[in-house]
Amino acid sequence: MIRNFCPGFIRSVASIVFPYYCPECQTEKIDGKGWICEDCWRQLEPAGKGKWNVNPSLVERVFVAFHYGEIARKLVHQMKFYGRTDIAEEFGQRAAEFLMLGDTHWKFDAIFPIPLHPVRIRERGYDQNLLIAGRVAEVTGLPLRTDLVRRVKHTTAQSRLSDSERLTNLRGAFRPISSVKASLPDSILIVDDVIHTGATILSCMEALNSFYRPQTYILAVCG
Repeated sequence: MIRNFCPGFIRSVASIVFPYYCPECQTEKIDGKGWICEDCWRQLEPAGKGKWNVNPSLVERVFVAFHYGEIARKLVHQMKFYGRTDIAEEFGQRAAEFLMLGDTHWKFDAIFPIPLHPVRIRERGYDQNLLIAGRVAEVTGLPLRTDLVRRVKHTTAQSRLSDSERLTNLRGAFRPISSVKASLPDSILIVDDVIHTGATILSCMEALNSFYRPQTYILAVCG
């Protein structure tokens, strides 16, 4: 219990003692929240629909907010490994706004974040996908559902694997939550932080489709 508490406590103390900064230009601001300067946000290259390396079966279902270029990579790294929860929330805000301004014309009833394994959440002290999806739910005004599928396999990080290894790594990683009590949405927007081959999405969709088949769309922050 103490071990799980320490990472979050240390980050909280550090946010008071040390200023947060923009990971790209190193501009500092002492406010205890963290931030990315607007100039650097504007340098992120928009991606859109169907413009990335992904499984062909997903191309028409996926909208990506930003290309996974140098600045985006830095932001994702800070978000995942340095406690920058503010980046996750800002990513969610901007990704949702881009989606709503885009030409997808998708209709969905609920927002569903790709679940992280409990071990990964304990290591980081938070779930960045849940933070991103929470902000997407706020922007769209739709319910956030976290009761559909859970992650049951603690896998090797996808970023460390080749394209051919990614799908094998995720096999059996997700399982339906059998105790779902709320009515099931007809269509859902699945939210993930980074998409490359689409292996994580496909594995999660397989678990969803094993107990019901919603119309599914995917919003990824970077790709």
